[in-house]
Amino acid sequence: MSLTDINDITTQRMVEAARSRNAKPEVESVALALLDAHFRTFEINMRIDAVIAAVRGVTRNVEVERDVA
Repeated sequence: MSLTDINDITTQRMVEAARSRNAKPEVESVALALLDAHFRTFEINMRIDAVIAAVRGVTRNVEVERDVA
């Protein structure tokens, strides 16, 4: 599972819980919403990046190439 993978059912449920509790796309807001929804801390810790990305509405990874001189 990558850090921004939202394809598993637990992460999808976490995203729904965070959105239904109007969590802001910040660590504290999302974590409190998920704790309120009775998710366990290790589940939150494993998926917090993916849930924040989903709350923000990010749907893809973007690769940035930089020219190094």
